[in-house]
Amino acid sequence: MPPVDGIWGTPTSTIDWCEENYHVTPLIAEFLLPVTTGSYTGSNRTWTTYLPTMFCLSSKFGNTISNVIFIVPSLLMLGIGTIEGHEERFQWCHFSVFTVGFGSWCFHMTLLYSMQLLDELPMIYGAAFHLYSDIEVTSPLNHKNRPLQIGLAIYCAIVTAFYLLSQHVIFFQVSYGLLVTLMVFSSVRLMLYYEHNTLLYLTGLVTYMSGFVLWNLDQHFCGNLQLIRKEYLGVFAPIFQLHAWWHILAGTGTYLSVLFSAHTRYLYLGMKPEIKFWMKVWPYLRLRKQKKE
Repeated sequence: MPPVDGIWGTPTSTIDWCEENYHVTPLIAEFLLPVTTGSYTGSNRTWTTYLPTMFCLSSKFGNTISNVIFIVPSLLMLGIGTIEGHEERFQWCHFSVFTVGFGSWCFHMTLLYSMQLLDELPMIYGAAFHLYSDIEVTSPLNHKNRPLQIGLAIYCAIVTAFYLLSQHVIFFQVSYGLLVTLMVFSSVRLMLYYEHNTLLYLTGLVTYMSGFVLWNLDQHFCGNLQLIRKEYLGVFAPIFQLHAWWHILAGTGTYLSVLFSAHTRYLYLGMKPEIKFWMKVWPYLRLRKQKKE
């Protein structure tokens, strides 16, 4: 998208996405796609413009507000983990997912480079926490593997330093993709050798990969998607904001992946973890502290 100024000033991020900027409000760069059927006179809009825009507002769909899926479930598990004394490693995992959601919200709201970093760098750090948790499933309760921690910290530091110096988005994506690939292999290892919940993992994996497919479609067919939304979809255009669906699906998949890692870990320790469902829909983890003999 070409730069469009809002209350945050001219966008300074090194990347932009397929959703039109500042269409709904000057406060949010990428909120959602409003469908305009009325005419403009300066900054005034007719009611035929506002009616579909109000529909968009009520749909809760857009590159900014879709980050709620990262934020709310992570806060829920942070609260449960604090009350029940879940291991620190999983608290850090949930906190990192929350931070990614908060950073992504700020990034898509402002399109500023500093907010872009608040979105992207926590993805690297969160993936490192997650990979550590997968690798250390069979360690003693609350054990800390210092060499592995140091190694992952060095990796994160190198990626951060090079990315800040180069601002090369492909480097960031490859660095993050490497960690995600290692996480997948590590999870497969857990499924091969330890008691686990297969459905939980596969649901998370399929959800995440579905989001990744939509992310790529949004990247490579942006012009076509914008034309289709504008010319053919009318008030249903927000449903086809594919980058927002990437947030929803990737956030859900990541959350489920952390639950899988924690559930497998606590099964190994004999602590009788339970997957429960809020409103019979959204899964979360409860724990009974009974160590493995």
